[in-house]
Amino acid sequence: MLALLAAGVGCSGRPVLEGPAPEFAPPPSAPAAAVAKPASRGTLYRDDVLAVIDRGFPRFLQMVDVEAKLWDGKFVGWRILALRPVDFWESVDLRVGDVVTRVNELPIERDTEAFAAFQSLKAAPRLVVSFEREGQPRTLDFQIVNRPGGVAAR
Repeated sequence: MLALLAAGVGCSGRPVLEGPAPEFAPPPSAPAAAVAKPASRGTLYRDDVLAVIDRGFPRFLQMVDVEAKLWDGKFVGWRILALRPVDFWESVDLRVGDVVTRVNELPIERDTEAFAAFQSLKAAPRLVVSFEREGQPRTLDFQIVNRPGGVAAR
């Protein structure tokens, strides 16, 4: 579940071409024990992915602050300003200052694109987050699998 949220980092309540997002109350901090651990490094359980999606895009947006990064007036990606709660994000290799450019090769510039990328994870076999750190391209890549003996994909 931790890495799923990385997928939406480029998604912002403050789209480039539209007004500010509605204000939401901050989400309650989940105790560390409530955060599901990935099956292995680079693997996510599908039921955890679906749980995040089912809580909704607005709820996810409460956990990340971003701003649009432009180069020569053109959108490059979403610069991460804050990730919260911190313990929720600690095992995801994303930091304040990173710029998320794509999710599963999908554009995320507009709010509708970001929402589509978020929803696409329901059936996606992988979560691939493309981002830049200090100007260098990087990628997070997670396989999405069913939990052994657990919940199957919907």
